[in-house]
Amino acid sequence: MFDEIKNEMTRKICELRIWLSNMRDDDDFSSINKGLFYVYIYGIYEEIVRQTVQKTIEELNARSVKINECIYELYALIFSAEYDSIYGVGNEHKWEKRWDISTKMIENPIVLIPNEIIPTDGKNLRYRQLQSIAKTFGIHDDILPRPEIGGDIQEMVNNRNYIAHGNKTPKEVGREVSVSDLQRKLLHISEACTYIVDIYEKYINEQKYLRLHVES
Repeated sequence: MFDEIKNEMTRKICELRIWLSNMRDDDDFSSINKGLFYVYIYGIYEEIVRQTVQKTIEELNARSVKINECIYELYALIFSAEYDSIYGVGNEHKWEKRWDISTKMIENPIVLIPNEIIPTDGKNLRYRQLQSIAKTFGIHDDILPRPEIGGDIQEMVNNRNYIAHGNKTPKEVGREVSVSDLQRKLLHISEACTYIVDIYEKYINEQKYLRLHVES
């Protein structure tokens, strides 16, 4: 079900591992490449999370589940368009928009969630954003395989942003780490990506989006 995402992730991680294996610690050119590693790995990580969320929504939509069959946490996604519309109108129409939510609950249609939604604050995907996504789907598993990997994600996002926003050059960032450090960080981020895909695949396979599943 999520095999296409896993295969693409494996390919990209292998390419990055090969690129990293050709770096050294003793020249400026390698320092630049070591800095760019954070840009490279963040791009892979963000895309894996985005594809996983989209695939999860796609699978939910394909299940032809009605609103009243879903866990309540999922309502934040199910009614996302209605919630957004409330913010876009003045006082004259705000109650009409609220009635739309009530009407939708009464009519109880099959769930259809726009698959471009990424339920976060729109910032780079740190631990907090991963928590936001999981909470929106009603996922209560640990969001990372090991708590310490959260520190690697924080460092990856920070260094990627330093470079992207011009606060530091790739060479300045790369001088602070060794190739062996980056190989370890690659292993940890790869582990996190695999784990994230797995928990959302489990969520779909075990029908954890169903309220009856929780109550049984």
